[in-house]
Amino acid sequence: MAVSSVGSYSLTGNSAASGSSGARIADNFNQFLQLLTTQLQNQNPLDPLDTNQFTQQLVQFAGVEQQIQTNDTLTALLATSDATRLSSAVSFIGKQVVAEGRTTLLDESNATWLINSESAAPTSKVIIKNADGEQVYSQNVSLAKGDQMFTWNGMTTDNLPAPNGFYTITVVAQDAAGKAVTTSTDIQGPVTGVELEDGQPVLNVGNIRIKLSDVKNIVNGSTTPPTEDDGDTGDDTDTTPDA
Repeated sequence: MAVSSVGSYSLTGNSAASGSSGARIADNFNQFLQLLTTQLQNQNPLDPLDTNQFTQQLVQFAGVEQQIQTNDTLTALLATSDATRLSSAVSFIGKQVVAEGRTTLLDESNATWLINSESAAPTSKVIIKNADGEQVYSQNVSLAKGDQMFTWNGMTTDNLPAPNGFYTITVVAQDAAGKAVTTSTDIQGPVTGVELEDGQPVLNVGNIRIKLSDVKNIVNGSTTPPTEDDGDTGDDTDTTPDA
């Protein structure tokens, strides 16, 4: 999978291959002309060479040369297209983007998710698991309708610091009557870099890579965090996934 970063983007491989093909066809064509000239100079006047055969070969050489020129033109167009997409994506650097996802990076002692609740859910729980699927933390929260930020300080249920890495959140939300409430989870952060992956722009949010097509919106400022309940923060192992 070819990846080109914004700082080192190039298409030298394609250009070199195209140039090599052009050089080879030019050398072969020159050799052919030399052979043709030598044979014509030394042919038997009473039994001249078949010019039709040479004409066909000349046409074939011309067709190959034209195809190489067409490939060079297409390569240049693709390079221009990739550069245009990369240049457009560069404008995202420094901006806060929101993309759908439940997994984010714990770095510098915190990890943040954006939770959207379809309605108020005062009886809710967030459950956090590590990359191995092991539950490391849970917390009772009260969710308001709409978007709210949830930030985990990286401390586990046993009050030990969790190692940096990727963690996944699950939200179990219920309204005051105990009825399940639908939620969705997004990740948010500032764009620190841009890459091209298979010709498509990818945004770097810290060490998280987000396809440009997965970005939902660009935000300014912060959202309201959910209210923490005074209840259990780790003993309940309910892992019912959010709707």
